[in-house]
Order: sequence, then C-alpha cells, then structure tokens
Amino acid sequence: MDIATKANTIEAVVDATGVPEVGAKISLDSIENRKHIIMLNVEADSAVGPILYKKAKEAGVVYTGTAGDEPGAVMELYDFAVGLGFEVLAIGKGKNNPLDLKANPDTVYEKAMGKGLKPHMLTGFIDGTNTMIEMTCMANATGFVPDIRGGYGINSDLRDLTRFFRLREEGGILNRYGIVDYVMGIAPGVFAIFTTKLDEVHKQLEYLNMGSGPNYVLYRPYHLTSLETPITIFNACYYKEATIAPTKGIVAETITVAKKDLKVGDRLDGIGGYTVYGSIEEYKVAKEEKLVPIGLIDKDTKVVKDIRQGQPITYDMVEINKERNIYRLRKLQEEIMG
Repeated sequence: MDIATKANTIEAVVDATGVPEVGAKISLDSIENRKHIIMLNVEADSAVGPILYKKAKEAGVVYTGTAGDEPGAVMELYDFAVGLGFEVLAIGKGKNNPLDLKANPDTVYEKAMGKGLKPHMLTGFIDGTNTMIEMTCMANATGFVPDIRGGYGINSDLRDLTRFFRLREEGGILNRYGIVDYVMGIAPGVFAIFTTKLDEVHKQLEYLNMGSGPNYVLYRPYHLTSLETPITIFNACYYKEATIAPTKGIVAETITVAKKDLKVGDRLDGIGGYTVYGSIEEYKVAKEEKLVPIGLIDKDTKVVKDIRQGQPITYDMVEINKERNIYRLRKLQEEIMG
C-alpha cells in the first residue's frame, strides 16, 4: 500500500478495498504525495469524501469516484441533463436484491457462495447499506437529499418512474424535488427524472417518444463496475477531471441503525455484519440528532448504552476508536465544513 501511495513513478492510485479505515489512509497518503486518488471505496467516500476532496483540491490532484459504480453512472446522466439545460428533479439507482434489514453473513451464506461473493459483501447489498452509501455519494455530489429517511424504495418499472417521482399534489410520492432514491424493479440501471420550462422543448421530447411529460426519465440500463474504472483513471490523469466528487460538501449521511437488540458491552462489527445496517438521512438532521455515520463503526466499537433493534445509533450510545485515520478525518471535516 505504501509503495502505491509513495512511489515517484505512480501518478494515480485506485482504492478498491471497500474498507473505510483503509480507504481513509490510502486517500490521505495519496493526496499528501500528490497523486490522484480514484475511489471505488464508496464506504470511505460517504463518510470522509468531502474533506478528502478539499485536501486533494488544495494539493492540485484529483479526488474522484469511479465510472461504473452507480454514483458515477448517475452523475453521467445528471451532467448530461444539466448540460442540455434541463431541470433535474430526482436521481437514483435500481436495487438488485429484495431489502432484508435483518440479513447477516449466516443468512446469506449459501446465496453468497453461489454467486462467488463474500457473505459480508452480499449482506451489505441485501440489508440496503450499500445502496444507502451510494445514494449518500450521489447526494454529496449533486446537493440532492433523501425525501425521507432511508428513501422510498418503491417497486416500479421504467415506464412508471415519472408517475411515482412527482410531487404529492401532482399525484406522486414526493414532498419536494431535488431528491435521491432507489427503486426495486429497474436494476442494474440508474435514472434521472427531469423537466423543462420551455413549451417547445416539451413538444420535441414528446415527438422523440420521451413521454407526454411534464416529467421525463433518462435511464442507463447497466453499470459495468470496475470495468469502467480505466475511463476515470484516464480522465483524472490526462484531463484532471473527476467522474464524480463530493463537490457540494456534506449533504447526506449514511447513519447507523441497530440490526438487533444490543446490550452494554457488546461489540459492533460494521458494514455487512451482524449488528448494524446503514440508512440515508440529510446531514443536517443527522448532525442535530448526533447520529453516527456507519463508516466510523468497526469491530472496536463498544456499546455503552442498551440499543433496541431498529434504533438509530447516537454518539453517546457507543465508544468509538478515536485513533483511527477515518475518525480524525471525520472530526476535521465537521470542524472545517460544518
């Protein structure tokens, strides 16, 4: 790891570990050694991405998420729509697996083996934590927020997306526009809902079979995960451009929720484990309620107050290892950026 982040001949570093603490160290070391950092590690990015982006900008290097991950694929649609002068109303991704908030490595073991995945990884997919983290990265890059804690997670096909993602007074489910969410039924795709104030553009969109409006959907039916990462590496090194970055600061948070009843003295385990799962919330709400980002939780985290299943975890309920890189970066992020 030190060779990658310090060797003079290396121009860019790709972090694909998926471990928040490791991602924090790799990113910090890369930036300090004036290397571009490409983050496949959305787990770290969702917790400390804004401060790492700020440090990278000050160092004159690129901090970026990757093409191929859902946040990068969503950003592609968002940039396309904004570039054409459309007003983007909602963004989001499909979720492959039915949501099971109680999933753990034991309950998914057989399915994980069949898919050639580690049980902890599949658990993070099924219990929704990975989806919440990815939506947090989308939020911090666009300024969009979850309309409700955890998102709606509706079941829909592509045709009905614009029917659901409109305001309640317009017959939809939303309290406001400018939101991020996920949908069961359109995976592995990502989407952006948009509109326009120009009558002539509405006519053209209808002529082009985009629907009758006033809202329309852009849809990318695939994301090729790490296979698309070379695009981001090239753009970072050659054009000095990011695919997606937390340019809007701390907009959303993936908070920690108890997966089961927890007692004083218990140890937590983190993403994809037995004890907690993640849920997206607006950062301002998470800050006010003192909710712990799931990226700060690991096996060293000790429970100091009894916690009920389904209860969001606050800082006074747990004892966190404050010596880790990700904790120090997080505290710095909150001091500098709010």
